[in-house]
Amino acid sequence: MDSHGNSRFLMIAIREETLIALLAQRYLHAEELHCLTPGARRQLHRILLRSLVSVQ
Repeated sequence: MDSHGNSRFLMIAIREETLIALLAQRYLHAEELHCLTPGARRQLHRILLRSLVSVQ
């Protein structure tokens, strides 16, 4: 949050495998991710499913 209490979003690029690892190890949660396009949302759904398989 900024000094006015507003949430700010940051556009970043991250390798898919890194995102899967962060999700699988619970360093990052799905609720923290927001998609800007329908295509990105579909890709994120696939990544979330893969992260569940990666949990050991």
